[in-house]
Amino acid sequence: MTKATVSVTGMKCDACENLIHDALMEREGVVEVKADHQAKSVAIDYDENKADLDALKQTIVSQGFKVVGFGEESLFDKIKAYLDNLFKFFKS
Repeated sequence: MTKATVSVTGMKCDACENLIHDALMEREGVVEVKADHQAKSVAIDYDENKADLDALKQTIVSQGFKVVGFGEESLFDKIKAYLDNLFKFFKS
């Protein structure tokens, strides 16, 4: 059994907590979920042999919330993409 706590933005009320809770509990391997909109966190107990943490984070995102640090480009990646586009502009 694995326990993970992720920071989640966009939760504003008990209904948001319930939405995340219900969506995660439908996933195979998830045993317990505690969402807390005031702490902006979601604690997940799950069987790592049946569930993947990234997939669980994606479940939260699919409900309209943002998991801090998940699916974000690093600053280096953003700068590299900007410079690549800039070089393409000057080459044309």
